[in-house]
Amino acid sequence: MDSVSLTKFRGAVLGSQVLGSFAGAASVISPNQQFTDQSLLKGAVALAVGCWEGYLEDVLKEFVSKTRVQAQRRAWTLIVQFEAIVQKLTADLNTPNWEKSRDLILGITGMDPYASWIWAPRFTNQNDTQAFMKGIMDVRHSFAHGYATPHGVPGLAVPGLLDAVYLADAVACLTFLAETTDRLLEHELTHRHSCTNGWA
Repeated sequence: MDSVSLTKFRGAVLGSQVLGSFAGAASVISPNQQFTDQSLLKGAVALAVGCWEGYLEDVLKEFVSKTRVQAQRRAWTLIVQFEAIVQKLTADLNTPNWEKSRDLILGITGMDPYASWIWAPRFTNQNDTQAFMKGIMDVRHSFAHGYATPHGVPGLAVPGLLDAVYLADAVACLTFLAETTDRLLEHELTHRHSCTNGWA
């Protein structure tokens, strides 16, 4: 079963694909088709990153609320304090890159997703997946600050230019990370926290 947060992520990330689908359409604002397409594709990547960030923020709070059910009444004050800390930590996440995302998950849940964050069949190890994710974050950063897409972003057919294939890969990679994290957290719920129904 999926978390509520993953269901929300899947619905929201469709917006990224919708934005990307307008690439190739003429704009009444700019006669430069490449500029129009790059703006749409960068915006679509940025939206997908925002969906990943929102998923992380939501799923960690959802995880903590599920574990609360199994907590003993004597620890209630500590649990409420921990929930407040989790609320602050997730609110402070503004760049959901590999390192910050992993550290946040590990710090809140005690579970390290590293071993499972290999986006196969595209990559065979964490380093390549991490490098691809860094590129996605670089695209988002360049869009957010009005810069051109960096030339060193992995996965681009033409350095510095996004295309529909890259957008599809970026969405697929972030979706993989969300789905994998969701399964790992459900395993933690059922095996370490006695939440026999998992996300249910």
